[in-house]
Amino acid sequence: MKVKIFEVILHKLPTGKSPATALEEQLNAFLAEFPNLQLVTSHMSTLVAPAEPNAMPSSTESSIILFCTLFYRDA
Repeated sequence: MKVKIFEVILHKLPTGKSPATALEEQLNAFLAEFPNLQLVTSHMSTLVAPAEPNAMPSSTESSIILFCTLFYRDA
């Protein structure tokens, strides 16, 4: 089994571009490159760095990063 991790850093997104669109573009590009892979499972997670109380950033130095992990097999 292989793993591919995609990330979207919210403060680096172009103005007007949604995180869902950015992630969708990354996933579609990867799947187009490997059309015969067999998807086993996926996982989404969010990281707030640096960690702050209540998981919501209150300073301009904080970043929110979305991760999507695909677990797959080559076909």
